[in-house]
Amino acid sequence: MTALARGAARRLIGRPRVIYRAPGTPAAVALTFDDGPSPWTLDIARALEHHGCRGTFFLLGEAVERNPALVEALAAAGHELGNHLWSHADPERQSRSEIRAEIDRTAATIEAAAGAAPSLVRPPFCGAPRHVARAAGRRAKVIALRSVDPQDWATDSVDEIVQRVVTATGPGDVICLHDGIAPGNAGTGSRAPTAAAVARLVPELLARDLRPVTMSDLLR
Repeated sequence: MTALARGAARRLIGRPRVIYRAPGTPAAVALTFDDGPSPWTLDIARALEHHGCRGTFFLLGEAVERNPALVEALAAAGHELGNHLWSHADPERQSRSEIRAEIDRTAATIEAAAGAAPSLVRPPFCGAPRHVARAAGRRAKVIALRSVDPQDWATDSVDEIVQRVVTATGPGDVICLHDGIAPGNAGTGSRAPTAAAVARLVPELLARDLRPVTMSDLLR
């Protein structure tokens, strides 16, 4: 191996994997939630817990700073916490150092609230994943994207959210929903429809032999 190839290999080893869905066809899916914590977060968490399931919450640093008790409650209940960066800025427009700073600041804030820093990072808009992976380096194990995007943030219809998820979801899928409202939100002003949809989705998925698990458990 040439020196150039060795250097490239070392750089790749230091980067997190970019994941859209689980390989194969496990009898499980991951319900994931972006932009929280918020007033709707615990309702969503309890809808999962009611059926013995857990989700993955990709938290915005700004929101964590305002609601550390919610983050502590999520962790205590066994939900997985992920890093959704600090400000919800578009990573396509940020430098590597700006992304790294947002990852670090959010990780530290989550750790202060929950006792551990997350190993999963989801960039806002799931944008520029390779760029974010280079910025994250060893700060993350996985750049966690999505394979099902029901765009719940853009509708008030519970039926529509449920139908979009059920129609598109199969074994190993990663479903991206929203428990919070991001800065500069262009969608609806409430995530109550998402919370109501999750209460219907969990038993529906279980009936289809697709158990909702955390993203890390899905990948295992």
